[in-house]
Amino acid sequence: MKQSKTVKQTTLEDLEKIFSLTMAQENFTIALKAKELIGRAQGLFSLKSPSKKDKITLDGLSDEELSQLVGEIELKLNLESKDKNE
Repeated sequence: MKQSKTVKQTTLEDLEKIFSLTMAQENFTIALKAKELIGRAQGLFSLKSPSKKDKITLDGLSDEELSQLVGEIELKLNLESKDKNE
């Protein structure tokens, strides 16, 4: 039994057709938009850039990342205490 296509598959196929047709017609604005939508659907582009205000949790870090951060903190604390002593 043939499995029916999902809405996502059909939409991606339609966008590929639109891209091909608009490239042939040299309508690059529409072609670029179609390619952008294809890329977004495949997760190639992030809509939200990471912010420094985003909360970082220890649970979200690997052991290696934690060790690196501890090292950076120790280095910064040592440099700051030396600056105060001078």
